[in-house]
Amino acid sequence: MDKRKVFDTLVRTGIVPVIRTDSTSDAHAVVEALEAGAVGIAEITMTTPGAIDIIDDLVRTRGERLLVGAGTVTDLDRCLKAIAAGARFIVTPTCELEIVRACVQREICVIGGALTPTEVMENWKAGVTAVKVFPASVFGARYLTMLQEPFPHIPLVPTGGITLENLGDYLRAGAAFVGAGGDLVPKAALRDRKFSRITERARLYVSAVKAARGQMTST
Repeated sequence: MDKRKVFDTLVRTGIVPVIRTDSTSDAHAVVEALEAGAVGIAEITMTTPGAIDIIDDLVRTRGERLLVGAGTVTDLDRCLKAIAAGARFIVTPTCELEIVRACVQREICVIGGALTPTEVMENWKAGVTAVKVFPASVFGARYLTMLQEPFPHIPLVPTGGITLENLGDYLRAGAAFVGAGGDLVPKAALRDRKFSRITERARLYVSAVKAARGQMTST
């Protein structure tokens, strides 16, 4: 799958689950729960123990139906290891131009982190596929609307503080899709081994995306 198809899949789904766990087994359980809720995307953060091995295993065992990426990528070495393990997209929390350029050279979908207009433009000039606006909840959906005004050609991906309650606001503000962490994959569900709750949350998120986009189409 080339980077354009990867990006199109992310946009079509509307949600990228940001997965942070304390173990490999939990990461697999979360992915299974998300798939059961019709979300076939997994962003494995580099803060997860054994993240590279998890990516490798998910790609080998679920590669036909699961789109696997690496998140919280802050150094080039781990970026290249994640790509070698089969990650189809790379997400950085900050403006990491060395990582962006390495992904561009390898035709890998890369979502570069930014908060300010200057960082948005620096990422775009370096060749990102999209820009991650993080932490989005600091300024809210109105800020995304304001960024869209000078940068209507740049796909923006709000991440950080995304919830079921505000998801629609960000999509209506022009988000290409969103990154969702703790509200989609609650820490309590992991702690209590209640993975069915994650499946339920995934289904609710899918419904919320459809509802928000339906409203956008009808207006």
